[in-house]
Amino acid sequence: MNPHKPARIPRRNWSQEETMMAFALYMILPPREYDDKGVVVQRLASSIRRSASSVTLKIWNIAAHDTNRLVKGHIGMQHGSKLDVQVWDSYEDGGDRYTEQCIGLLKEALLQNGNHLSPVANDQKSSLENTMLLLTGETPTGFERKTTVLQRINQSYFRNSLLQNYHGTCCVTGMTISALLVASHIKPWKASTPHEKTAATNGVLLNAFHDSAFDQGLITIDDDYRIVIAHNAVQHSETNDKWLYTFEGHHIEMPAANPPSHRFLAYHHKHIFLDCLA
Repeated sequence: MNPHKPARIPRRNWSQEETMMAFALYMILPPREYDDKGVVVQRLASSIRRSASSVTLKIWNIAAHDTNRLVKGHIGMQHGSKLDVQVWDSYEDGGDRYTEQCIGLLKEALLQNGNHLSPVANDQKSSLENTMLLLTGETPTGFERKTTVLQRINQSYFRNSLLQNYHGTCCVTGMTISALLVASHIKPWKASTPHEKTAATNGVLLNAFHDSAFDQGLITIDDDYRIVIAHNAVQHSETNDKWLYTFEGHHIEMPAANPPSHRFLAYHHKHIFLDCLA
C-alpha cells in the first residue's frame, strides 16, 4: 500500500433525513444555485459530512422525479433513488406539512454546525439565507412566520418551474427579461388548493403588464391556447390595440412541459374573464 496515497472514503448511502434536507434545498433554490461551488450547497455538504458534488448530484436526482419540471442532462446518484421517490410521495401526501418538516431538518443541521448567516446586504443574500432569516428572525413570529416562509417557498418553486418550462420567455410577447416575468396563476392562488398552488399546469409565464391584464380578466386563453380580449372591458384605441388587441387570436408559446390545464383555463373563463362575468 502506498503510504502517501490518501485513504479512500467509504461510500455511504443517503439517509432519509439527508434526502429530506436536499429536497428542502431543491424547493428553496433556483436551478442556477444547484452548484457544488456555491456556498449554499457547500453549507449543507459540510453539515452532513459529504462532498459538495454529492449534494449537487442528489439535488438533481430529486429533480428528476419532479413532474412539474422538465429536467434534462443531469444524472443523480444511483444510491438512494428509492428515497428520492419516497420524498415526492411524502410531499404529495403531506404538502406544506412535509415541506415544513424538511425545512426544519435543514435549519437544524445548518445552525448546529456553525453555518451562521453572513452579515451582508439583503440584495446580496442567497435564496437560502433569505429563507433562513425568515425562519430565525424576530418578525413575523409564530404561525405567521411559518405561513410566510412556506408561501414564499411555494411561490419561488412555482416561479422556478415556469421559468424552466417556458425557457425564461413570456408566452405572449416573447420577452426574456427575467425581472419583468411573472409566474401567473390561472386559477388564483387564494382560490387554489395546496397542490394547485404549485402545479405548473396552473400557470403561465407572462410579462408584468399582461400578467396584470390576465389577473384582472381583461384577457384570457382559450382551449386552443389563443389569446382572447375582453371586448366589453377594453375599448379600441391606438394604445390598447398596440398592447392588447395586437395579440388577439395569437397562440401562446407552449412550454416544454406541463402546458396549461384546460380545467384551470375553464375556471379562468368562468370566474375571472370579464366578458363572461358581464
